[in-house]
Amino acid sequence: MPQTGELWTTSDVAKYLGVKPGTVSAYRHRGQMPAPVQTLGERTHLWEAATIREWHEHRRPKSDAPPERTDPHEWLVHGERDLYKSEWVRLSKVDVEPPHGSRFEHHVVTMRAAAMTAIIDESGENVGLVWRHRFAPDLWNWELPGGLVDDDEEPIETARREVREELGLVVAEIHHVVSFEPVVGMVRSPHHVFVATGARAASEPTEKNEGAGLEWIALDSIKGRIKAGEISNSGTLVALLHLLAFGIE
Repeated sequence: MPQTGELWTTSDVAKYLGVKPGTVSAYRHRGQMPAPVQTLGERTHLWEAATIREWHEHRRPKSDAPPERTDPHEWLVHGERDLYKSEWVRLSKVDVEPPHGSRFEHHVVTMRAAAMTAIIDESGENVGLVWRHRFAPDLWNWELPGGLVDDDEEPIETARREVREELGLVVAEIHHVVSFEPVVGMVRSPHHVFVATGARAASEPTEKNEGAGLEWIALDSIKGRIKAGEISNSGTLVALLHLLAFGIE
């Protein structure tokens, strides 16, 4: 029987589930697991061990029974096997059964979670963007500061760290506005978007390959820049469209 009152940290939960702490953070942000019963500061979350055990027992498929649909439109997952795995990316084949049609293996790419921050200036009229080159699609575009979530790191901590590493800034206030999957059909890569205010210089940037430095871009110019193709990064697009739709929350 589980110990009543036993509390687990993110690392404890990750160890029990057999996943990385960043995966637990992604589950929590997406509402895919029980909410923590206590939060200490910005990054330490605590769960009832009994609650996690019970949740995992119900979500884990039985080894002697095939998965069953809970909705007629649900895709069933029968298993997954790795084709390639590195620090940056995992390529696997997932044994899936669509609602209508034959069971087959579908390629899936799994990448680490990412976090990015829209920094708003004191006037509330400008957002901090960086003009940078992306070699994979060979394009230049305006982007937010951001990067990959490290193991045992909360996305909000990643957001703060990347702002300091890329720009040498610290922010007074920062809050999460949305999480999304940029290529939801066959890629697992949760992206966490934050909005921050009260930026001030704190140190020299330590990342030297992250573009040409911060520039304050008028929010009322963003629609035109999107239309002109100057903003192509998914996280930046989602963050800026969120700001245009809902304002600075």
